[in-house]
Amino acid sequence: MCLQQSAEVKIWGWDTPGQKVAVNPSWGKQSQTITDKEGNWLIHITTPKAGKTGSIKVTGSTQQTIENIVFGEVWVCSGQSNMERELGLRNGQKPIINFWEEAKKANYPNIRMFKVATVASGIPLNNCQGKWVICNPETVFKFSAVGYFYAQILHENLSVPFGLIQSSRGGTPAEAWIPKSGIHEGLREKYKNFETSFQKDKDDYDSALNDFKSGLISEFPYIPESVDRLKNKYRKLSVLYNGMISPLTNYIIKGAIWYQGEANVPYWEDYRTVFPSMITSWRKQWGIGDFPFYFVQIPPYDYDDKYGMPFGMPKIVEAQCEALKLPNTGVAATQDIGAFYDIHPPHKKEVGRRLSLIALHKTYNKPDVVYAVPFLSSYKNEGKSMVLQIETPGSELYLLSAAIGGIWGLHIAGENKIFYPAKVKQDGNKIQLSSSKVEHPVAARYNWANNANATIYNKQGLPALPFRTDDWDKVFYGE
Repeated sequence: MCLQQSAEVKIWGWDTPGQKVAVNPSWGKQSQTITDKEGNWLIHITTPKAGKTGSIKVTGSTQQTIENIVFGEVWVCSGQSNMERELGLRNGQKPIINFWEEAKKANYPNIRMFKVATVASGIPLNNCQGKWVICNPETVFKFSAVGYFYAQILHENLSVPFGLIQSSRGGTPAEAWIPKSGIHEGLREKYKNFETSFQKDKDDYDSALNDFKSGLISEFPYIPESVDRLKNKYRKLSVLYNGMISPLTNYIIKGAIWYQGEANVPYWEDYRTVFPSMITSWRKQWGIGDFPFYFVQIPPYDYDDKYGMPFGMPKIVEAQCEALKLPNTGVAATQDIGAFYDIHPPHKKEVGRRLSLIALHKTYNKPDVVYAVPFLSSYKNEGKSMVLQIETPGSELYLLSAAIGGIWGLHIAGENKIFYPAKVKQDGNKIQLSSSKVEHPVAARYNWANNANATIYNKQGLPALPFRTDDWDKVFYGE
């Protein structure tokens, strides 16, 4: 296993009530305690800094010894299917780029990996199933590709052991990963209403679906929100926190990485508060302060108009970024490495690398590492044009053009809220936008579409996130 280095960690377990339990670490003094009336016990021990290998002997009514313990940096890797996706092949998904070559090189005895078994629970659990394994060409095939690449890069840069705890489940919304204490009353009431209407809505939806399959109706039926929210046991409030995060909260960690958001695209407005609440509540449950929490922008994908909105991707990214207002957070941009027709893009190594840049700069005090993506800091109207001021911390602006492959990245609109592709001029970190069809522009949007590709980068090749200067709900796009 891997324990967090230079930390006061917790060793805990269960035995008969009133039983004396002794924990004897090979690097320090023995500690003792007595189990409570339910048989629970917990002992604090201090770990050494990275470099040593140790063992722990636990003696109670029985005796166990944990061998081959390394001390390093422990990270939780959580989210939905893009974090869950293992390095090896998976049915129905494209291979991870260069997965075979990457796996052959994955001989890292000081990277330790623990995969939490999938469990949905109505109450917080204190135990989970899984086991620590050493990273090698066989074990890495079954572990999160993003998590592995993240740890591999950090391990090679910092020369310390890394422990990864993967707790993820595909197709799940953030609401399933929040403890009940972190769910605000409005959302709780909303889910109560969903539970009330679920069965009738499901029956009506199933009937319409059968009519569609039989050719009685021509349009695929719209799935009711109650059915979409509650269609399986892994989507209900708090169930994955209870089953897959709660058992971990005694385990001292350095931080967490998160790749999720696709399941929340239809409910992006909720996500603006749900996601920050999830981070805050995790930190409260662990009780170790505002530990680093770094997340991945969901990339471009053909969400179509099935949710009644052609801007699913940029709106959920905008909602994701509400979490950046919290301390010790960061986002890895993926605007240029998505796969428009594949919700599981295969560029997992680059995702891991971009997450590692944030950690190297913000967590591991490498100030020369550029991690921040270009962002809009200000804008102003100048007659027939708009001027955007783009900040590129530690870097320079690199602008491709107004469009890639015929897909326009920059649009402007006047008071009529009709957006047109913009002509682009760059002057240092300023971008001037104009269009013959917009006499007095008042708003600008960048990559505000599901299929947009990156045209704004910094010198290190990190792309800007989608942004807009307006908050309009109903707009039009001219030819």
